[in-house]
Amino acid sequence: MEVFRRATTQAKAADGLRYTRFAFIRQTLRQMKDTILKEIHNWYAGLGEWQESKSTYFLEFGDVRSEWLFIPLESADEQARLLSTQLTGVWLNEAIECNVDILGPITGRIGRYPSANRGTPTWMGLLADTNMPVELSEWHRLMTEPPNNWQIFIQPSGMSPVAENLNWLLQSDETRALPFDHPDRLAKGRSYYERLIDMYGSESAWVKRYVYAMYGDDPSGEAVFRATFKPNWHVVGETFLSPGHPLLIGQDFGRNPWSLIAQVDHMGRLLIHEEVAATNVGLEKHINESLRPKLYSNKFAGSRYIVVGDPAGVAKSTIAEETSFDALRRLGFTAFPAPTNDPDARLRAVESLLGKAVNAGPGLIISGRGCPWLVRGMSGGYRFKKHKEGALRSIPDKTSKEGFDHVCDALQYISLVVHGNLVPYFLERAFPRRAPPREQITAAGWT
Repeated sequence: MEVFRRATTQAKAADGLRYTRFAFIRQTLRQMKDTILKEIHNWYAGLGEWQESKSTYFLEFGDVRSEWLFIPLESADEQARLLSTQLTGVWLNEAIECNVDILGPITGRIGRYPSANRGTPTWMGLLADTNMPVELSEWHRLMTEPPNNWQIFIQPSGMSPVAENLNWLLQSDETRALPFDHPDRLAKGRSYYERLIDMYGSESAWVKRYVYAMYGDDPSGEAVFRATFKPNWHVVGETFLSPGHPLLIGQDFGRNPWSLIAQVDHMGRLLIHEEVAATNVGLEKHINESLRPKLYSNKFAGSRYIVVGDPAGVAKSTIAEETSFDALRRLGFTAFPAPTNDPDARLRAVESLLGKAVNAGPGLIISGRGCPWLVRGMSGGYRFKKHKEGALRSIPDKTSKEGFDHVCDALQYISLVVHGNLVPYFLERAFPRRAPPREQITAAGWT
């Protein structure tokens, strides 16, 4: 309807007609035909024509001449078609199903039609609709910290007193005959959402996002630490350095070499101070430009530290003979591989620390300010995916776009060392004690 409105308010060209061209974008053409095209045929019957060969709906009535191009993102050919088309505007349908990287290229195609003797665009822009994205995802970032020329509109929750469309949802002949906003008519419409809550549970991630219109977790699968991590117990606003106690740095490798700075304090608690993010960079660049400056900051300056990394980092590169641990040592870090890469052992180590109490408080404390991605991952972003038949996989998902697995893996390497009481062993290897030289005593002392 918004595209229709923009088409009808376009300024007339010299020939008296209003020319516009919009691209409708979704992941697959089948999805668009099953949803958008059916609604177009329903709402605009007699006002235009669908041409299958061009995957385009031509809206022609009165002085309006508008082309609505259906462009899926499922093939390279269709993406090339999108990036070579002159457009007035774009509608991105179910935006979170699309890669956020598409925004830049398509923004460069809008405002290019009409042109020459057909006039200039009265309006140009990008419209997008979507269900609520996963927290800390790229779409979540864009919606919570939008660019200056964006506007974000969030539909009220289905259980809100001002929920939309209740007068029409699930109505029977009897309730439809009632006046608008009659309590019985609204109650009938709200039952649409109440049945979803009954089906999935009021605390489920799916209901949080799709009924209550809140940012939340991926509804597929199950949070890895669902039963043991309690944000109001394990997370504090800020952690404070325990003077004299060395830092433990959990290090994941690969092209996203996240680091996690932690410390066992004087009470034996594991404090997770700060995460150091890395996206599509090499280990050496990450160390020099991100981790080392963080260790030189006021909070950590002067502290001793050791690195505990992914055991897979002992493998040599296919190009050079250097391993990831060799690179860390070359860069001046004392580094050791974690004791094991067994997923069960790693998860058990974390859960053991989550369940530990020290002096009537948690045995594992995470800084909410310093580790937002870790907190989000532990709260549900780090998940067991499901097989097609519905059963949960035995190892956490490593394919999420948000990358919660990198920071959670770093926590697991640290937890293996702390839970296994290996901190003294690694410290002794890293900083061996040297006995002071003994004063030489000569035989003359006895005379």
